Amino acid sequence: MLGGVLSKILLLLFGYAMPAFECFKTVEERPNDAHMLRFWCQYWIIVAMVIAFESLISWMPMYGEMKLAFFVYLWYPKTKGSDVVYDTFLRPIVMQYEPNIEHRLLHLRAKSGQLLNFYAKNFADKGTAFFMDVLRYVVSDKAEGSNLEQRNKKSGTGWSPFATKRRPPSPPPQQESLFDNPDAAAVAEVLRSAINPKPRRAYDGKDYY
Repeated sequence: MLGGVLSKILLLLFGYAMPAFECFKTVEERPNDAHMLRFWCQYWIIVAMVIAFESLISWMPMYGEMKLAFFVYLWYPKTKGSDVVYDTFLRPIVMQYEPNIEHRLLHLRAKSGQLLNFYAKNFADKGTAFFMDVLRYVVSDKAEGSNLEQRNKKSGTGWSPFATKRRPPSPPPQQESLFDNPDAAAVAEVLRSAINPKPRRAYDGKDYY
């Protein structure tokens, strides 16, 4: 557990933060250095490819440590593995399938607007339904409490010798959930407790909740 957390911290520092800062310095201080700009472009292309296929290889033992060592190997000044990996492995494969990749990316770019509209509409509909479930739950519970209080006030009219003995009222039936969303029920309970806090009652000269 501790080793995994440490590996993630080191990867964040030496795999992303430090290379990003060195790339920033190259862009700002040496914008005409084409070799270094190409080097850092190669580095981030390789990093993006590793992240894209990470789900296929992350099952390997010591994957976090190997990933950290590989990223350091790519940018370390004495090794500069980005040139080797890019020219030897990545560039030949991508150049071989470049037309097919470009065609699929153009098709995906054309459909990106429809995908974004679909997800935005889906999220808006679910958010609205969730809010209405919470509001309906709170309002119905508050209305039931008011009706029960009014019935209690009407029943307390005083004692009469001719009054018949009444059976004690049966407990109200448990309210069924108005929706099947447990998250909405939890939010509604918090709102209901905020709207109807428990009153104070005096006992032995002290106030209790």
